Amino acid sequence: MNQKLEIKQDERGKLIEIFKIPGTGQIIYSTSKPGVIRGNHYHTRKKERFLVIEGKAKISLRKNNEIKEYYVSGDTPEIIDMPINWTHNIKNIGQNELKLLIWMDEVFNPDDPDTYAEQV
Repeated sequence: MNQKLEIKQDERGKLIEIFKIPGTGQIIYSTSKPGVIRGNHYHTRKKERFLVIEGKAKISLRKNNEIKEYYVSGDTPEIIDMPINWTHNIKNIGQNELKLLIWMDEVFNPDDPDTYAEQV
């Protein structure tokens, strides 16, 4: 059985929603061009985990006045948790395209997105 996936693309890069499993969550593959920042939002219930698989990124999180920054690379993969109520973003700080896997603990619902725009 084959399943065609939609590629969402804009000036920042690509985004593909790969696996959607109700009760378990979903996995997204994303690319970002050099200098691009994605995110600048928070969730009140949705948990996310980011994994850079190629390229270099700075992941920033903020809750109130506390800021955390992680410099990550596909050369030394590590998972970074985005806890609920922490505003977060990811910036491609490399010279090449950033490739990212994102796991979310719920399937995205456009009628109830639990995504609130806010700058880190």
